[in-house]
Amino acid sequence: MPDADGAPTLFSFDYPPNDGGIARLCSEIASGLARAGVKLQVLSQLPPDGTQTPPPVGREVRVTSRRPWREFCAWRELLRLHGQGPVLCGIWYPEGLLALLAGLRSLVILAHGSELMPARAFWRRGIWRWLCRRVCQSADLVVANSGYTQRLVLRVAPRARVAAVPLGVDPLRFRPGDKESAKRRFGAEGRTVLSSVSRLHAYKGHDTVLRALAELPEAQRGRLLYLIAGKGPSEKELRKLAQALRLEDQVRFLGFVPEEDLPELYRASDLFVLCTREAAEQQEVEGFGLVFLEAQACGTPVVGTRTGGIPDAIREGEGGWLIEQDDAVRLGQILNRLAADPEQFRTAGLRARQRIERECAWSHYLDHLAAALTQAGVRLD
Repeated sequence: MPDADGAPTLFSFDYPPNDGGIARLCSEIASGLARAGVKLQVLSQLPPDGTQTPPPVGREVRVTSRRPWREFCAWRELLRLHGQGPVLCGIWYPEGLLALLAGLRSLVILAHGSELMPARAFWRRGIWRWLCRRVCQSADLVVANSGYTQRLVLRVAPRARVAAVPLGVDPLRFRPGDKESAKRRFGAEGRTVLSSVSRLHAYKGHDTVLRALAELPEAQRGRLLYLIAGKGPSEKELRKLAQALRLEDQVRFLGFVPEEDLPELYRASDLFVLCTREAAEQQEVEGFGLVFLEAQACGTPVVGTRTGGIPDAIREGEGGWLIEQDDAVRLGQILNRLAADPEQFRTAGLRARQRIERECAWSHYLDHLAAALTQAGVRLD
């Protein structure tokens, strides 16, 4: 690693140009620390597909993405960090474990949710739990993305020091705009639009939305259009279900929607909905649900389930509704109101945007993170 006395290191294989939630979080942390004048080092991997890496925010080292050489090269770089500042790891495995194996003692681990659940393979569960406990309890601090994830950490590692710091969103990139223009872009003129943005997995609960739509009176149902953004293994089954429920005119599968187009999709929506289930045995849960903040930042109200960390992303009465897992009846009641009075939901969306500006921007996240690190005795300057 570069010579930077006392400089902290952000270590995450999941980092831009990757576009997942962990990569986005690590990028926001790196950018925020750089703006605060912290001389940060970043250790990550080269993009496996040869994609160009973005301009670095600090000194940066990229190792090969080929496994297991990726882990070996990163471990070798970590050995050079002895005597320098703390290492902030994007996740406990493999990053946190590699840092611990390199003998580093000033560690901060980011926790997200599903990675803390029991391994799917029964034979791996004992060793996996032991390793997770060892890494988390060795860290100066584990930063959980929600109160739910904080409880997951403590269930696995009871002696770990954990702080819950809910995620943030960029209110400049995700902001309200011309809703009618956005609807035209997605071919939804004259329709009341609800949308979901996620990978198409069974636990994401798209089928709950489809069943709620199917139970609406025909007149109400005909006013709605459900835009499903994302790809995944459940797409074929969802298409079959939509057809079986005779929802061909109310459902449109958009496939993968690029990151740069997401704000416009949220703006085109009168309601964002994601009915995620918690399936611990399959390591499937919504540790937080950043998409809920993104939609609200665009002035779109949201519906989510009382599972995982979703309640930390939604506040009822301020542009959001929480329903029980698989509760298509309650969701149907909300959709019926949406079809009857979309203007009421636009007002709710304004309240959601105000909440984002008040307490859910990335600047708020970084302030809370800094306070948690200070309380744990971790110095980044």
